[in-house]
Amino acid sequence: MKLRPLGSFHRGRPAQLAELPELRTPALRTSALRIVLALALAATLAGIVDVARSAGSGRAAVFPQGTSTGVVALDMSASISGPIYARVAATLRGIVDANQSIGLVMFSDTAYTLLPPNSPPGALLQFIPYFTPVRYYGATPIFAQSPWDTFSGGTRVADGLEEARQALQRAHIRHGAILVVSDLDDATSDQPVLDAEALKLRRAHIAVRIVPLFATPTNMRYFSAVFGDNVFVDPSVFTHTARRHEQSVAAAEPWALLVLGLTLVLLLAGNERWNGRLSYGVPA
Repeated sequence: MKLRPLGSFHRGRPAQLAELPELRTPALRTSALRIVLALALAATLAGIVDVARSAGSGRAAVFPQGTSTGVVALDMSASISGPIYARVAATLRGIVDANQSIGLVMFSDTAYTLLPPNSPPGALLQFIPYFTPVRYYGATPIFAQSPWDTFSGGTRVADGLEEARQALQRAHIRHGAILVVSDLDDATSDQPVLDAEALKLRRAHIAVRIVPLFATPTNMRYFSAVFGDNVFVDPSVFTHTARRHEQSVAAAEPWALLVLGLTLVLLLAGNERWNGRLSYGVPA
């Protein structure tokens, strides 16, 4: 009995019923290709969503390249007052403008966490009014009473660094960093503890940067010796002039998003090319 052709596929000659077993291998190959392309498409879409979450956000220039999130360790000792508050407020505003997730630790004789790592940068805004004058008495700025006035005492930077480090570790943060905002008037008894904490931070690969609040040259030399010559951040990067504001925020080019988008387009084109439904017509 003569076999009747099924029809002519657009991609080749008519397939005979007797040839159907021979199509098993190409069919399996096509199915495997579909699975691979589906997995690749899913992975690409997941990558685009992940990268898009941070698209348009900046990275405070004070943090090293590759920092995922930072913790501000803010000195609230009794020596932090008056004109120093203006520098604190400018620093906090600069970090908010950088639009990077952040944490906040305050320290004096002891330390405690006010904002855990990965908090939205806007959460810092609630603290800025305490460092902004409510009025002036002549040329003297007058500040509102803050909740931590009774907390202010001596300065133990090691406690602030330890609390910030533990906050990053509790949150399982990789590639975290700590920004110390302090006048660096550290207690002499704190120096051995500070040296030990600096070693722990190096072992944990947690970078430290310092915004000095009118620190003395002697104190700056000591902290430079402990943390390195590049530890200090010029407070002027947080000043709200047009040029300095541009320098205070470093936004990465969206190359990863562009590459993932191109990959998605290529995968979709490949899916249409190799996995499109075959159409056939009945021969005349």
